[in-house]
Amino acid sequence: MNFKRLFFLIFLFSLFFLSFIHFFIFHFLKYNILSLKKKQSEDIVLAVETYFQNELDKLLGLTKDWAAWNDAYYFILQNKNSNFEKTNIIKETFFNLKIDLLLYTYLNGIPKAGGFYDKERNKIYINKNEANKIAHILFPLIKKKKFTKFLFYNEKPFMLAIYPVLKSDFRGPEVGYLFMGKFVTPEEISNLKKFLKIKHLELLKSINPFSEIKFLKVDLNEIVLEKRGFLNEKDLTLRITYPVEKHFINNIIFRLVLSQILWLLLFGLILLLLFSRYLISPLSNLVKEIKEIKEQKRSLVSTEYKIEEIKNLAKNINEYIQDIVLREKIYATIAEKIENLILLFDKNKNIFFQNKNITKYFNSEEIQFLIEDCLTWIKKDKIEYKEQKIKDFWLKFHLIPLYKDLYLFIGEDITKIKAREDELFKMATYDFLTNLYNRKYFEDTLERVFAASKRGEKFILLFIDCDDLKKINDTYGHLIGDEILKKVAYAIKSSIRKEDIASRWGGDEFTVILYHCKKEEGIIIAKRILKTLEKSEIKINSQTIKPAVSIGLVEIDGTKELKEILNLADKLAYLAKKQNKDKIKFII
Repeated sequence: MNFKRLFFLIFLFSLFFLSFIHFFIFHFLKYNILSLKKKQSEDIVLAVETYFQNELDKLLGLTKDWAAWNDAYYFILQNKNSNFEKTNIIKETFFNLKIDLLLYTYLNGIPKAGGFYDKERNKIYINKNEANKIAHILFPLIKKKKFTKFLFYNEKPFMLAIYPVLKSDFRGPEVGYLFMGKFVTPEEISNLKKFLKIKHLELLKSINPFSEIKFLKVDLNEIVLEKRGFLNEKDLTLRITYPVEKHFINNIIFRLVLSQILWLLLFGLILLLLFSRYLISPLSNLVKEIKEIKEQKRSLVSTEYKIEEIKNLAKNINEYIQDIVLREKIYATIAEKIENLILLFDKNKNIFFQNKNITKYFNSEEIQFLIEDCLTWIKKDKIEYKEQKIKDFWLKFHLIPLYKDLYLFIGEDITKIKAREDELFKMATYDFLTNLYNRKYFEDTLERVFAASKRGEKFILLFIDCDDLKKINDTYGHLIGDEILKKVAYAIKSSIRKEDIASRWGGDEFTVILYHCKKEEGIIIAKRILKTLEKSEIKINSQTIKPAVSIGLVEIDGTKELKEILNLADKLAYLAKKQNKDKIKFII
């Protein structure tokens, strides 16, 4: 039986049937209906915009009528007709005109008369801050010959108009401004929704300066869209929710969806039975056998299957298993023969392989600690190569991620190599007699210190010259002279700080770099060297020899060149020796 042919025919037939119903009927119908409804919703946005624009125009017309009026003109200009405010700016005016703001101001925006009408307190009021706020909004518009604005005032949508106060024949000069405004009430919004047959209408603040319509939701229940830049106001957005009248289409869609579900269930049931018999059951059995191989309960999987593809798969799995077993034996043999330490483990600290060499260095508990360290290194540094001192020996090792959370540790004992490196480094950098750094190492360090001084760091150079060493060599021999050098080296090393560098410059001369040190601190350390030497002595038979030195001290602060610093330190040490020796000489 050909499994591929069977399932290909079933799949092709079901795919064709469901695709025809879904894509050529359902989606086509849905697309056309929603396109029509989107166009209708855009028309509603236009209608809302037209409505509010008309309201703004009406408000502007009313503002013009009240602004171009001789009584108002002379009331502001000469404060004549003192009864103007009492007879015109009253609560009945607000009721009759259906407005919330009527405010006359001077040309600078300072209120003259009127204000907001508070219906709850039955009071007309205004304050300077509110007048300035309104004037700040509308004055820039007057320069552009724009006399209306739709905005949010006290978090409520508000229509506002302004017009210069002129004579009744619309002649000037202008003597002030008239502000008129009204809030958009919930009742007004509700009536507009009923008239336009929309579900929801909301005016919002916006930060988008562009005028555009954006659809937020489009489905067979409702369409939600926004008009940003509503009424050409960059900070105003209109959002409406338009219900989709879908009784007829819902019935058709319901029938189509129901038929799809029934056919899908039918084909699904058939496919499930076929898949269960010819695919799922054999594959489940194959997975079970693979698990048993992993648990070492069997060595190979069964190949007795009716489906040709699964039978071939089982044969291929057996070939891979046999190949893996063979490779595992080869790798295990190689791992036991080489001198490296081999350890294979996972993130849960399970050990899959370890060769005998690793047990020579670690017991079982130490191996677990080693694995924990490896996992920490991988997590922190993501390293594949590292040199680490473990216990009393050095290991050079690789940490190699193999598969998912499986890691291979390959280690090499480099204890002898590290010891030889340390020995070579010491030979290259230390003076064998005094155990201080040699001149070459000191010169390299001095170069770095000099560069740091150019960046503003402070250092001190001590140039130390042994007193009367040639005389001691001639009188008592060079062995005693060497002892003097050792005593001086010990006094220097025990007197300086841990971070400071001391070296044997050559013959009977020593040099010291005091890190991040001022002159006063350097003098203290130099005196400490002299004091230590005072307690030091060498006895030869009945004679006692006391080592002594002369010290030149120079600041390394970036103001002198390196050669100049060395010459100056040498010269100061020479002057110290010339002045009765056992002295410190420095530049004040």
